[in-house]
Amino acid sequence: MGNRLAAAPVEELAVPLRGQYALPLTRSPSRIAIGDPDVADVKVLPPGPNRGGQVLVLGKKPGLTQLQVWSGPNGAPQVWNVRVMGDVQAALAARGVAGNAQVDVAGGGAVVSGLSTSSLDHRNAVEAAQAASGKDKVVDVSTVNVSSVVQVDVRMVEVSRSTLKDVGINANFGKGPWGASSNLIPSGLATALGGTANGFVFAYDSAHFGATLSLLESNGLARVLAQPTLLAQSGQSASFLAGGEIPVPEAGGLGTQSVVYKPFGIGLSVTPTVLSPSRIALKVAPEASELDPTNGIPIVNGNTTTVIPALSTRKADTTVELGDGETFIISGLVSRQTKAAVSKVPFLGDLPIIGAFFRGVSYSQDDRELVIVVTPHLVRPIARGVSLPLPGAREEVGNTAGTAWGYYLLGPAGGQQMPGFSR
Repeated sequence: MGNRLAAAPVEELAVPLRGQYALPLTRSPSRIAIGDPDVADVKVLPPGPNRGGQVLVLGKKPGLTQLQVWSGPNGAPQVWNVRVMGDVQAALAARGVAGNAQVDVAGGGAVVSGLSTSSLDHRNAVEAAQAASGKDKVVDVSTVNVSSVVQVDVRMVEVSRSTLKDVGINANFGKGPWGASSNLIPSGLATALGGTANGFVFAYDSAHFGATLSLLESNGLARVLAQPTLLAQSGQSASFLAGGEIPVPEAGGLGTQSVVYKPFGIGLSVTPTVLSPSRIALKVAPEASELDPTNGIPIVNGNTTTVIPALSTRKADTTVELGDGETFIISGLVSRQTKAAVSKVPFLGDLPIIGAFFRGVSYSQDDRELVIVVTPHLVRPIARGVSLPLPGAREEVGNTAGTAWGYYLLGPAGGQQMPGFSR
């Protein structure tokens, strides 16, 4: 037993389908054994002037087999695991995009194993296995060596710009039992003129005649910002909503009634897919909605009338591909609402020039634009056992038996503070 020679290590050999590979040998082979002749065939080449004997391995069909070659009378054989690649797998290997995952074809099926450096390499290996054995005959036991957790930093800015213009005249005339009046100041100005006259007001008043001319123009700008941070696993969705829900009654069976809650506000849904350590495919669906009482639906229940407000919605749905830490912006979700109203005295308000004394004009315009800035990052969890500092942890003093007494007796000079971190 002690004189037996140690077996030679097993080597791996990949041969393309209908291809060949010459194994260099130091001596001419004395015996050759192939496990499955249907997968690979061998042919012995005689030694030449400047070379020893060679064994030519021919790939016949995709699969895995073993080749043993004896070069001496009593020596241990050299062993190779011969893997015959399919046409698609061989083409990927020739282009250098086959990846690290292994595709083994045996018994009419295929097994994908090993470690892929990216989702693209894994997809290439699976498709090569399907091409060699069929779509329903692939067993995938490989793994992808890339972080599958994506942190998506989102900044959502909604800018609202409103413009209001009101022009109107109030006039009255009277003497004795007869009189006349024209009240054409818009409602916006009527409130503004009660004590605090906003805009421009010009008035004339006498014993028998009084008139007031009012001009008002206002511009407003509002900015609403939401800045959520979402974490999602590759291929899964994460959502965010800054707003609320309104109850909507819904009729049920047998005269029953239930309540369904409809969300509204600024919302976002993201679905990241990690393609490689430097590429992320991200599906983004932003939405901005607000209550619209103008288009509400009244519901009458006995003597009670309830108005269910409508929802004014702006939404988008898009998919982009970008690198780790890169940013893209979605903008142009603009909503404009314009209202104009003219109040006038019949016939007199249609006259040129003089008709301005018998007309009132109210004009308003509201522009809203939504801008979304999205930045994805590949993240990994914090290692086990790491101490995480929390806000205020360094300043906080735990409650002990003598904590309050030291502060009570010595005050701030004692260097001790009350429990908590607020002084």
